[in-house]
Amino acid sequence: MQQVVTLAPGRQATYEVVGHGEPLLWFQGGPGIPASLLRPDAELLADRFAIYLIDPHGSGGSTAPEDPSAYDHVGHARFYDEVRQALGLDRVSVCGISFGGTVALTYSALYPDHTLRCLAISPYALGAELHEEVAATQESRAFERHAQAPWFPEAKEVIDHWTERVLAAQDPAEVGMMFSIAFPLYFAYPDRPDVAAHIERFRRAEGFDLAAAKTWEGGLYQRIDLRPLFPKIRCPVLVITGELDFICGPPHAEAVAGQVPHVQVVIIPDCGHIPEYEAPEAFRSAVLEWLGHSSVA
Repeated sequence: MQQVVTLAPGRQATYEVVGHGEPLLWFQGGPGIPASLLRPDAELLADRFAIYLIDPHGSGGSTAPEDPSAYDHVGHARFYDEVRQALGLDRVSVCGISFGGTVALTYSALYPDHTLRCLAISPYALGAELHEEVAATQESRAFERHAQAPWFPEAKEVIDHWTERVLAAQDPAEVGMMFSIAFPLYFAYPDRPDVAAHIERFRRAEGFDLAAAKTWEGGLYQRIDLRPLFPKIRCPVLVITGELDFICGPPHAEAVAGQVPHVQVVIIPDCGHIPEYEAPEAFRSAVLEWLGHSSVA
């Protein structure tokens, strides 16, 4: 059930809680996508955590930031910590998928006294520096894999012109439609029934934040560089990514592994950008094993 927490001055955040146990804040990717779509993800760990699915500012019922620059990873982390304080939570674990993984790492660096653990799923660690490397390796593999699928030509056309079309969009529904067309490329097995069900669930979603999408494509992701933050992370960190993830994948995971203390990296084979959908058992096993071996002060 969705709930509302009041933020000052005259702002709010919407959220829901899944599961029972120690608190974990789970951050949506995007940016600009409501957190309610993460409910099946959270259910995989609901027997271990009370998982707070907080709508990012500007998405769902959460108030948009006054300054669009706050849509970056630092602005998101600050927003989520404001929500943490308003909810009366002290020390929490954090988790995020894609850009949400970027935010989880950022949060851990900015608020080390309040972060117990950090789980970063397919995080985006470096912008322009790794973008070309990922495009040259992961993207070609993904496109070759799906080249004969009937949906591929339209999906590739959307991806090839994604930035210009988002920046020209006048209605958030336009971005939602583009996302629904391109989303199968995020997976190694988009036609598998369980994966197809998740794709269809996202296609029915509403509430994309157009301002966030425009900010992301207008230069935000190109400027992301978490390296100055990495040494500030003191908690145990688990990075999970799919071997065939063409958006972030192993290059970004390796960038985190090389500089973050107390980090473990798990690469799930034959898997795309969202391992909790394509390999839920492997994802859950990796997390539980890490929890069993990671100690927190």
